[in-house]
Amino acid sequence: MTTDTSFERAKECFILGNAAFESGQLIEAEKQFLESLRWLPGRPSTLSNLGATRLALGRHEEALEPLAQALEATPADAQVWSYQGIALSSLGRLEEAQASHARALEIDAKRVGDWLQRALSLLGLKRHTDALACLDQALNLRPEDALLHLRKGQTLLLMQRPPEALAALQRAVKLDPALHPAWSDLGSLLSELGRHQEALDAWQQALQHGGNQELLRYQMAGEQARLASGLSASETPAHPPQAYVEQLFDDYAESFDEHLSKLNYQGPRVLASGLSGLLNSRPRESAQAGRSLFKHTLDLGCGTGLCATPLGPWTLRLTGVDVSAQMLEKAKALRRYDRLVQADLVEHLKSTPDRHDLVVAADVFVYVGALEAVFEGVRRVIEPGGVFCFSVECIADDRDYALLPSLRYGHSSRYLQRLAEVNGFEVVQLKPGPLRHDVQHAVSGLYGWCVAS
Repeated sequence: MTTDTSFERAKECFILGNAAFESGQLIEAEKQFLESLRWLPGRPSTLSNLGATRLALGRHEEALEPLAQALEATPADAQVWSYQGIALSSLGRLEEAQASHARALEIDAKRVGDWLQRALSLLGLKRHTDALACLDQALNLRPEDALLHLRKGQTLLLMQRPPEALAALQRAVKLDPALHPAWSDLGSLLSELGRHQEALDAWQQALQHGGNQELLRYQMAGEQARLASGLSASETPAHPPQAYVEQLFDDYAESFDEHLSKLNYQGPRVLASGLSGLLNSRPRESAQAGRSLFKHTLDLGCGTGLCATPLGPWTLRLTGVDVSAQMLEKAKALRRYDRLVQADLVEHLKSTPDRHDLVVAADVFVYVGALEAVFEGVRRVIEPGGVFCFSVECIADDRDYALLPSLRYGHSSRYLQRLAEVNGFEVVQLKPGPLRHDVQHAVSGLYGWCVAS
């Protein structure tokens, strides 16, 4: 077949591929670009479009090969460097991603999208100052872009520069009143600044413009708790959004242990110290230093593993469950757990085939709220005579539980005793005591030890 014929067939497939891409028929677009390359191998524009199509399909690893081939032929094509940066960023290769966007900007410094994408990669690398400089470059080119002001505000928040962050977020919502992420972040910042009614107003705007309803209503409930004596039971969210808890502790994992140490956190130690008198209800499966041991302990919401050391002398086997992958990585490094599971604790309690003679929940229920499903789940997995111990922040009024201004939950002793009785637990002890210090004041808590019938 002649070269002219090959070129025409390649051109025809290329045009069909572009049309399919523009109409959102990505699989067909990929098929046409591959066919075009069969007729005319190595054509940079076709390779670039194939890479872009695979990006749109979410197949980022597969996008890299045609993009690399295109760059070999046309290393001065800024758009291909940009595509490569996006693919690398999606694969978590952030240093390479920001370098690709930097190369695109060397070719054409007016590419606002590459300034933004480079900033996002730099943020992932925790190079906040460099990210801010990129965002400022983008804003110099497009000063009325609400999204850029939002990203600048978020970056300034990470840099702990609240006045400048406030100005950036306010500018974002002025330019685009429907930009709900900006309203959401603005509400959080106003809350931290003690401007509670303004925070509620900002979150209301976020709700009206399509923000995450579950998260926003949870945050608003906490804010309303600051403005009033307390919410009614019907107004109190039964639990926080799971994504909120997961993100909170993923972000918190690196500094979690150090922070709690400064707060004089003592929940795991107190709970473990109350176990000695309860071992008499367990069969003597093994002994260590003259004591019986629990056979298999379940550490609910194990976090970074703060319970592992105090529980170690009391158990033969230790399983930890937590929703945060980053927390579990820290716990894994301790090498004190026999098994670690990433899961919502209620879902784990409903589905696990394992059975335990000790279940521990240290300072976990402050992020749960309604505990009916937890007690039912613990009853399902615990052996007769097994011990269930936990700590909670306590409330003294007639509510079962309450969302506190800290966005943590408090629980009443009456509620805990009722749940224990309904689920076949004997409350051996429910004693008050400090959980930790917050702003140099002791946080009042309750420590509970129950035995399953």
